[in-house]
Amino acid sequence: MISQENSLLPIVAAEGANLWNELMRVASPHLDQRGVDRYEKAIQSRAKSVAVERHYIDKDYRDTFTNFHAKKFSTPDARCLRLHFFDRIIDHASILDKAMVESNYLGYSVVRPTRPNCIGRTLFDPRACGLTDCHISLCREEVSIQGTVLEVSGFPFISQDTDVTVCAQSALWMLARYFSNRYSAHPEIYPFRMADLTRDYSIGRVFPTSGLYIWQMAEALRQIGYSPIIYDRNRYNTPGEFEHLMYTYVESGIPILAAFKEHVVVLFGHRSDFSSPETELKDAQPFVFSSRFNREFIGNDDNGFPYQVLGNLNTDRGIPYKLSDVQQFIAGLPEKVFLSAEGFQTVVTNILQHQGVGYPRLSPLISSQKPILRLFLTSGRSFKKRLRARGMGNPIVEGVYRSLPLPHFIWVCEISHSDIYPKNLLGEVIWDATRNPYELDGCIALHYPEMLIVDQGSALNGKQHLLTISVRSHTNYPIFENNLIRI
Repeated sequence: MISQENSLLPIVAAEGANLWNELMRVASPHLDQRGVDRYEKAIQSRAKSVAVERHYIDKDYRDTFTNFHAKKFSTPDARCLRLHFFDRIIDHASILDKAMVESNYLGYSVVRPTRPNCIGRTLFDPRACGLTDCHISLCREEVSIQGTVLEVSGFPFISQDTDVTVCAQSALWMLARYFSNRYSAHPEIYPFRMADLTRDYSIGRVFPTSGLYIWQMAEALRQIGYSPIIYDRNRYNTPGEFEHLMYTYVESGIPILAAFKEHVVVLFGHRSDFSSPETELKDAQPFVFSSRFNREFIGNDDNGFPYQVLGNLNTDRGIPYKLSDVQQFIAGLPEKVFLSAEGFQTVVTNILQHQGVGYPRLSPLISSQKPILRLFLTSGRSFKKRLRARGMGNPIVEGVYRSLPLPHFIWVCEISHSDIYPKNLLGEVIWDATRNPYELDGCIALHYPEMLIVDQGSALNGKQHLLTISVRSHTNYPIFENNLIRI
């Protein structure tokens, strides 16, 4: 059924194949069969109604149209469609009632008049795409439909237009738009500007683009305020080490750009399996990292649809590569993070193995089993914000942390055991993310069940001065959850 088919906001209400057939008829010529197929794979049978917003002026497409498409002899339409998806049958009266439809809103997608890929700026709720049992980075947007403001949380998606953007620029745009949506300090970057960032470092013509090398992508991130690090699989000989670093950044809420031989995708989540932790604890290493439980990453492939998986098994919702095919990745660190993931891992494991001066060996309770370590980066503000809800095992620890000056960003190593992980912890190490890996006095705090050691000197911008506080009646407490959202 199509309500007000000839209006500026027709609504297609149907189920199954009928929905997509009717949508194709109403939304053409902007929407083609290729686009319909991708929507159907993404949302499958969850969508029951689609509101088609005609003559939509999209800020991202208008950017590429003004700077590139308008220069063509055969000029595409300057306006787009915007599709709003709902998981129930709605009508025009329903849209005016926010309380009635907000919980049924699955997200939106812009349809551009570009070929071969018409899908533009898109933000779907991951649950709308059937994503479950994982942890991902999410940002939030407010969307206005005829004056009704609805909210949707997800990770931005866009397909390449093959002229201004190909896979590299699309992946860069998705990463940058996530940060600008979530954090006000990051400016919004439009597609043409994103593609133009490497003009001074281009090989050949800039537009139409033929893609970017990994170093050009890193340079683009640097120019918009990030401090990118490039990781190459060939530099790591230990099995799983490359994937462990990928996981550590994703766990830190830092989406990464994963490069294959001739393609790049953005990864922003993971799915782990803790059903048989004893399997991961049998090697000879003194610790087991939480990355060992990861089974696949969650990401966006601009050639596919939102929220695909990347693992070592082929699935119907998988990116058409394997995790082992990733050759390089870029981590776009914040400007005030000087210590890399591998640098933090080196210094913190040295401390835990009693190779740091002034620090005790692992406590008897922790050393009774092989410890599980979870490494991540976060802000000092976010860490303190969740102190009361977490309890930190003891009111003394919570109180000391609350009054302790922290840098803008900190590295955290959470310590746990297999019988309480992934829900609870025994302690943690907090490290100054502005230190370098050779400054072994960068430890801000070391928390074991029996004691808390804090560096009062560095907290007051002085020399290291360790203060040991005895802790009694310690209880297990929840892991830190802020960087990623559990779905």
